[in-house]
Amino acid sequence: MDLDIILLSSIIATLFIVFMIAVYREFSVMEEEPYTFQKESGPRAGLVNFVGNLAVNKSLTVDEKKVIYQAMHRNIADMESDGVYFDESLKVIVAEQMDDLGVELVTKPVRKKKSDN
Repeated sequence: MDLDIILLSSIIATLFIVFMIAVYREFSVMEEEPYTFQKESGPRAGLVNFVGNLAVNKSLTVDEKKVIYQAMHRNIADMESDGVYFDESLKVIVAEQMDDLGVELVTKPVRKKKSDN
């Protein structure tokens, strides 16, 4: 039983030492070489750029904006029908954006909660 604890402790200590050596080597390389920025590429970077462009409305066509705002409204309505309710200010912002794009707003009937009377 004591052998298990000793073996596990030695493995953890060895891994910690290897980790510290790797960190030291990386910092020594960083001290010698200047940092050069490289633009990220790949699917993750594309998704991050798309979401960033959506937030600031860069490089999106009017048709893309219409599709996105329609999907947002549909998702909000679906979530409210499932019991998740949003602040009215968020709905106003989405409605204004949809009005700016000339999209017809389709509203669903609002379900009211039953009272305990």
